[in-house]
Amino acid sequence: MSTLTTAPGPLAATSHPLQRAGAWAIAVLAERAIPQEVTESDLDSVASRLVDDISAAALAAKDTAAYDWWKVLFALYPNSKATHSKRSRDRAVLLPGIAEMFVPDAPGAPTRPCTFCGTAAATVWTKTALPMFDTNKALNTLPPGVPGWSVCRGCRIAAWALPYGAWVTAGSATVLSCEEDGVEREFSARNVLRARRIMHLGFSGLRAGARPELVAVRALRSLRGGLPAAATLWSFKNDNQDPWLRVTRTRRAVPVFLATVEGNTELRRGWRLLELALTRHDKHGHVTTSGSAESARLLFEAEDGRSRSLLSQLHYLLDEPDGSWTRGDRSALTGLAFTYAKEILGMNPDLTPVATVIADWIEHGSGSPRGRLAEYRNVALSDYKLGTLLLQAHFRLTLDGRPVAAGPEDWRPLIQQRPRAWEQRMLLAAGVLQLLQERGVAVNEKPVDADEQARTEQLLEQPVLAAGVDDEMGAA
Repeated sequence: MSTLTTAPGPLAATSHPLQRAGAWAIAVLAERAIPQEVTESDLDSVASRLVDDISAAALAAKDTAAYDWWKVLFALYPNSKATHSKRSRDRAVLLPGIAEMFVPDAPGAPTRPCTFCGTAAATVWTKTALPMFDTNKALNTLPPGVPGWSVCRGCRIAAWALPYGAWVTAGSATVLSCEEDGVEREFSARNVLRARRIMHLGFSGLRAGARPELVAVRALRSLRGGLPAAATLWSFKNDNQDPWLRVTRTRRAVPVFLATVEGNTELRRGWRLLELALTRHDKHGHVTTSGSAESARLLFEAEDGRSRSLLSQLHYLLDEPDGSWTRGDRSALTGLAFTYAKEILGMNPDLTPVATVIADWIEHGSGSPRGRLAEYRNVALSDYKLGTLLLQAHFRLTLDGRPVAAGPEDWRPLIQQRPRAWEQRMLLAAGVLQLLQERGVAVNEKPVDADEQARTEQLLEQPVLAAGVDDEMGAA
């Protein structure tokens, strides 16, 4: 991906997500507000730091924490001078080759426009020094006589500053792009601190369970007032055998939704209940899966459609057969589901009439309410089966002389194969369950444990998306 934007200074943040992430990392490392404020002196300083860190990683023994940063570099630049298996282990030999990557262009040398920013560049790089650039399946795909891609000094340094501003693992990196510069800077600043920790302590020095989505959502939440802004996470591995790229996005309304949640007591409770339900511990009580991180992940939608949605997760929580939600808990989770549908998906359906029909049928039909609820649960997300059940409920209530709150026209949006019908059926289920609980219809045999409820209430007092015991680095 090439985006030509002439840079007035030595560094520009282009729309190429990897170059842009590196440019923001340089700005953070140089303590500048934006990449465009970076000076030549700043580039010298950052380049010197890169050379020191890269050399230290390339020479680190495999049983040291510093070697973990080499793993990061290997995942991004597998054939570079710093990561190649045939690299020298002599610092005096290795250092000049690494430093050479970031030196200014020779005066008077022939130039071409930089592949990324359009600035005049005399240096040509091949894919061995560029992360996720061209395929690793072939040695070279450039036309005959073309030595590589022109890259200016600022973009060369940005290419290797990338892992500082990215959320990295030993085998992949994730960068963020957003409409709002402040979100990108906060994401980068958090990761620069994390990178330094990895260099000193290794990945074992970080707590388990963290995810880049949580860092991104916290940055989006910083847009006070709920300013609309979309964010994209680009996760990739630049592997010699199996390189991959995964793209996930939030909708522009996510900051608005987060501001709404934080400003409403019941919605905050619903979000904390979601976080607690998604948290996992090992047998020693240590967090293995962060509820905050997993809930943040639900706000991102994968480009290939292979991602869980927050609405579906709430549906399954409310639908758990062995769940034991209090009336307040169910109301909070249901409210969160409807608010998400309204703010994020633009849905504001009136499902009360249809929910009333199903609740009336469960409460007053033949057999036990628990059995009828199980019957509804089995068909709740199927358009055809739900239509069949609604027809059955309509006849049953009519034959019993009871009023029927909704007819076929009210059912239509729920039983057709049309956009958002799936989401409406999820919301309908939440509404039915809440109505049953409000009416006191006994459908759950599991009693609420008073001590467990008291412990839960204490945990619910914590802020949403908060840095706590499940956060790998503590408060941002």
